[in-house]
Amino acid sequence: MTEQNAKSSGEELLTLTEVSNRTGISMPTLQRYKKEFQDRIPSRGEGRTQRYPASSLPVFEQIKKENIKKRGRPRKSGSKKPSKKSAPQEDRSGLLTLTEVGERTGISYPTLVRYVKLHGDKIPYEGKGRRRRYHPEAVAVFQELRSQSGRGRRKKGTAATKAPAASRAASASSAAGDPALARRVRDLEKSQERLEKHIKSLIEELKKPLTVTLKRGR
Repeated sequence: MTEQNAKSSGEELLTLTEVSNRTGISMPTLQRYKKEFQDRIPSRGEGRTQRYPASSLPVFEQIKKENIKKRGRPRKSGSKKPSKKSAPQEDRSGLLTLTEVGERTGISYPTLVRYVKLHGDKIPYEGKGRRRRYHPEAVAVFQELRSQSGRGRRKKGTAATKAPAASRAASASSAAGDPALARRVRDLEKSQERLEKHIKSLIEELKKPLTVTLKRGR
């Protein structure tokens, strides 16, 4: 069945990213399942146009459970004492890297790093350093932190000097529960108003005609 026929018949087809969002399995893990268990996973199309019906979701989850059981099996060992390196590692399937969090939230990598440094106690994660991974629910936490920061790119032109009242009201309401954040928002609004006045005065000065006086020598 082609993707076009599937759509006409009302069958829901999902991309691998949508499968990841629904199952909580990371993209690299899904790619590995796709290669190793392609005969078990129902799909439509090939290459970049490959899609997965809703019936494939329980198959992916079953494969995940089977892999967790395999990882949990103890290794054969003789009289050697278990070392730290041979200790079983926690299953991290479903956890996200910071890059994957950026792809899901649309937040830049440097901004995500800043959020981790400032609000690490609010963000659910496992591991340290380069091995640090984030739980799927951390995506909502990062999005909430971005909405609280109230930062974003402004449009070019005169509209950049006018902050919409609706956005200010939203920032004030989101900061109502945090006195420190509310104080910061007020300071930012005052700085913004001063900047707008300064820009307006510069524009008025530029509109004035330029007078040039030439002095001739005697």
